[in-house]
Amino acid sequence: MAYSEYRDLTPTDSVDNGDEYIEALNWAFQNKKVRNIALTGPYGAGKSSIIETFLRKNDEDKSALNKIRSSALKISMATFLKGNAATDDHVKIEVDADEVEKGILKQLFYKVEPSRIPQSRYRKLHPIKRFKTFFYVSVAMLFVLLFMEAMMPTTRDKFMKVIERVVSPVFPAPLFTQIAAGLLLVFIVWIITCLYRTAISKFRVKEIKLPADTTVQSGAEETDSVFNRNLDEIMYFFEETGYKTVFFEDLDRLDDPKIFVHLRELNNLLNNDDAIKAKPIVFVYAVRDDIFSKEDRTKFFDFIIPVIPIINSTNSGEILLQRLQEAKANGIEHDISQGFVLDISPFISDMRILQNIYNEFVIYKKTLRMSQELSLSDEQMLAMLVFKNLYPSDFADIQDEKGVLKKAFVDKSDFIARKKQSIQEDIDNYSSVIRGAQNDTCKTIRELKYAMLGTLMGGPYRFNSFNDGNALSIEAAAIMDDDYDMNLLIQGGYKSVYYNDYNSYHGNNKKVTIKVDNLATYVERWNVIKEVGEKGLEHLQAELEKFRERQHKLSGMSIVELLKVYPTNEVFSANVKANKLLVFLLRRGYIDEKYASYINYFKGTSITKDDMNFILAVKNQTPLDFDYHLTKIPMVVERLQEYEFEQKAIYNFDLLEELLGEENSEKLMAFIQQLADGDDLSWRFIDEFVNRTSQQPLFIRLLSKNWTGMWAHISADETLTYDHQLMYLQNILSESEISTIEAQNIDSCMIHYFEEHADILQKLRDCNNEKIISVIDSLDMHFPALNTATVPSNVLDSIFEKHHYVMNEEMLKTIIAYKNSDFLDEFEGKPYSTLITLNYSALLQYVQDNVVEFVDEIVLAHRSLSDSPEDIVDMLIRLEGETEIQVKLVEQESFCVDCIDACAGEYVQANKNAWMSVWNALLKKNAVKVSWENVFDYWKVYQFSEALKEYVNSHAEELAEIDAAVVNDSFIKAFIGANLEQEIEQKLLPVLRLEKFDLEISSIAEPTLRIMVDCNYFEFTADRYTEVNDVSSEIGIKFILKNQEDYMSLSNSIPMTSSLLEQLVFNDGFAVNNRHQVFCDYAESYMTEKIAMQMKAHDLPVSRDIFEAAWNCIAQEDHIELLLDYCTILNASELKQYFAELKAPYSELSDRSRRHEVSLPINDKNKALAEHLKKIGYLTNWEEKTEKYFDVATNCEKIRKVLKLRVKQVR
Repeated sequence: MAYSEYRDLTPTDSVDNGDEYIEALNWAFQNKKVRNIALTGPYGAGKSSIIETFLRKNDEDKSALNKIRSSALKISMATFLKGNAATDDHVKIEVDADEVEKGILKQLFYKVEPSRIPQSRYRKLHPIKRFKTFFYVSVAMLFVLLFMEAMMPTTRDKFMKVIERVVSPVFPAPLFTQIAAGLLLVFIVWIITCLYRTAISKFRVKEIKLPADTTVQSGAEETDSVFNRNLDEIMYFFEETGYKTVFFEDLDRLDDPKIFVHLRELNNLLNNDDAIKAKPIVFVYAVRDDIFSKEDRTKFFDFIIPVIPIINSTNSGEILLQRLQEAKANGIEHDISQGFVLDISPFISDMRILQNIYNEFVIYKKTLRMSQELSLSDEQMLAMLVFKNLYPSDFADIQDEKGVLKKAFVDKSDFIARKKQSIQEDIDNYSSVIRGAQNDTCKTIRELKYAMLGTLMGGPYRFNSFNDGNALSIEAAAIMDDDYDMNLLIQGGYKSVYYNDYNSYHGNNKKVTIKVDNLATYVERWNVIKEVGEKGLEHLQAELEKFRERQHKLSGMSIVELLKVYPTNEVFSANVKANKLLVFLLRRGYIDEKYASYINYFKGTSITKDDMNFILAVKNQTPLDFDYHLTKIPMVVERLQEYEFEQKAIYNFDLLEELLGEENSEKLMAFIQQLADGDDLSWRFIDEFVNRTSQQPLFIRLLSKNWTGMWAHISADETLTYDHQLMYLQNILSESEISTIEAQNIDSCMIHYFEEHADILQKLRDCNNEKIISVIDSLDMHFPALNTATVPSNVLDSIFEKHHYVMNEEMLKTIIAYKNSDFLDEFEGKPYSTLITLNYSALLQYVQDNVVEFVDEIVLAHRSLSDSPEDIVDMLIRLEGETEIQVKLVEQESFCVDCIDACAGEYVQANKNAWMSVWNALLKKNAVKVSWENVFDYWKVYQFSEALKEYVNSHAEELAEIDAAVVNDSFIKAFIGANLEQEIEQKLLPVLRLEKFDLEISSIAEPTLRIMVDCNYFEFTADRYTEVNDVSSEIGIKFILKNQEDYMSLSNSIPMTSSLLEQLVFNDGFAVNNRHQVFCDYAESYMTEKIAMQMKAHDLPVSRDIFEAAWNCIAQEDHIELLLDYCTILNASELKQYFAELKAPYSELSDRSRRHEVSLPINDKNKALAEHLKKIGYLTNWEEKTEKYFDVATNCEKIRKVLKLRVKQVR
């Protein structure tokens, strides 16, 4: 027999892994005490299959003495669930106890032939044998005839005479009369037989009423008695039939445990009936585990065999996979993956359902897919049949376009509509914010607040506060705070504004009532500007684009895509969500929008109902959604007239996609021209369709050709992101002719767009290069910035060589990086030198032709510049006449020229006034090498200007080290008369010596003269000293000090003064020997108090004459010190004379007429005096001694140490 994929749904008699069950049953049947056996397990566990397998193996077991099947009955009572598709409820069909018991009796008694239980009242109709009945009727007829012959002899003769009268005319012989009589009796018997079989057997006598109200009733009524009143029949049944085993299946599905109680009781009665010889009688129950409680089940059953389910939700997938592998092994392959099987199998837990699903799958596949050659998915078809078997009523509803599955897709459409509307609200809000910010003349919150206050006050007055009409007010400071929430003005219900009008005569505080509409408008504008400021315009545009993309994506989402994004409880209504299997199949994509193809034949001869709805909507001008799905699109196009493509109701994505396949169609052009009207609805359709169509380039080409304002609209739409705009631009450039592109450049909108985006050529790199070059040339674009990475070289070469760029640093860097990126780092510090080195003639010529712009906007934008000196000079020369820029260039460049005359020297000579600022800047910048040649060259043109003075001041030290032979006496005299800083003259005069000093000393400034003296600028003579001294005695002293030898040799020719003497002897710069010489020569004659007081400190040689001159110059109170300092140069008589002029106690030393003691304070000078006096014999001796004295201040006696000098008496 050929392999077939079909399987029956009956129990199998070859259970896998059932040996233990069979062994257990064998043991139970061999145990005489076991009379009630239970096979327990859930529905579909395979209990019936175990029974069938047991019976088969028992039949096959030759060693078995008793064949159970021959003496066994099988009774099955099941109920079913009645489905309600509308509510998804399943109600069990109730069966009462009487019906159950009656059913058991029927299955018992109708199992056997009536002949085996002739006395039973439960006899089924059985076929009546014709000839047997004929025989019985014939015998009865014979007895009737014999009875009549005996009882009524004349009757026979009368009957024969009647026959003879009928037959004799034809057959006169008596034999024929007897034959005719016999045939008539046979005919009567046959008639009676037929009537018995067809009519008489169907009637039963229920009641015979006799006279005297006596009624005889038949026993037929007892056939309707219930189980517990028919035990005699059951007992009789088992006595007569000899059945020993009864298998009860599915009784537990009736949910009525009473039947089990009756059956156990029956089992006991049967086994206790002595009339029944075949014992024991065993009842085998196939029931679920929970039919009884734990105690009752063990009391009720004598032996329980638990059945492990053959199939459940955990292993149904394996069984289904076995079926698929079995089919594949027999050359039948289904495109069903293991993953799919394991995915749906948890919902299948019944073997019969599983088998039926597979059977139906085979039928559906061969019918729908193979016979119609449709491209249908095996997995989706199998999923649909799983749903059909588990929810048959819901599946039936699909045919009528109703039910839970249809509701799921209605829910999907409703959800998408709601979501799109919600997203549209966000799109409208973001668009409003973006456009509001772009169109608002006030760009900042502060500007808006000023404008608001001015409007509310009615003029430019001083705002004081808002007031709500009561005590609450908001002051100006709070309002103008950047963090103040202006929504509070609306929420607070402020009704008036207070302000001061300083233009009025009184200038008092005024009040004006607020116009609520005006205030609300400004608050709304504030919210817009605030949001844009916080989030940024680009961020808002990106968010808006995301909303649009989400809305566009929603329109084309399949249900599985939708459920990946949104939870099922948001998408589906309650009755759909209640169907867990359906939700699962939809979420996994096993059932989708094409589900109708898996349940219906596809005829393909006409348009669908949805298509017709669209045609009617167009004709009635009631637009449907853009994404309304059309099936037979060519037929829809054919049924619509050309004029109908000129109205908005025609807008449909599927329809336009079909039309684009016929580029020259008049209907297509009518559709495109309708879209090109610039209407908001048209643009919304365009922007959604462009991301869906597979013919995007063609669509945009047709649209741009028919709508010249297309790009102006796109580029001005602030709600579109940059990438979205570029998508349109790329298609316009790629698909349109140059004339169309030029027409799109309304108000230079395309030029501005190119120039505003540095990365635009990168974004458009997929466009034809020559087309891009042509567009740039024809529109004469000039890029202020340009990203060159990945941009084709021929495009860049064209831009750079044709100067399609703005002169700015970014573009120059871009070009340098493009030509040779190694120079890019140098450009920062050497912009012009880099361009010279790069030697890109097109760029260099462009820069030199626009050198003013180049230097002013690019070079000077750098803080640190270090172009080469020759290139800087080149720029300076090219910038002639642009003095300000030249000076800035010099100031910012870090350079130094060796020769200032090389820096435009010829131009300076020709127009020195124009170049003075430049040379001054060179000096100020120290951009000129320090040399007397450069100083001299500058001086020859501009003399000692302030710039030159500053330069000389700055580089004095360097110039002091350089030979100044290049300068002449005129320069030196100018230098001396330039009134430079003293420090500078001090450094430079020594190197700037006149060949012949012929200057008047009196004409030389005192500071300069001092410097000259310091550096021995001229020789020392008595006359020159006098001239110098006349200018300044201080300088005169310095002149002497600088020329001491000359002075000492000429001292007799130079007059001495006390002041001069003081300055010479006390000046450390005057040599010691010279000081002593001058002191000895002039001290006695020009002694001063200062000299007298300080000559000891300066260790000057003092003679007795000089001491005498000093003694006479100082005050009396200073005599003691002078005497003590120089006591050693005096003899005894001179000392006595000077002691006499002193005060006590020193005056006591002048008395030598007697011996006496003089007390002096102890100090070094007094000790030296005492020692000298003893040495010259003025004292006999001296010593330190302690003495008492009375201190008046403390009013007490104290002790002190003193020197005791004993004066020697001289007679």
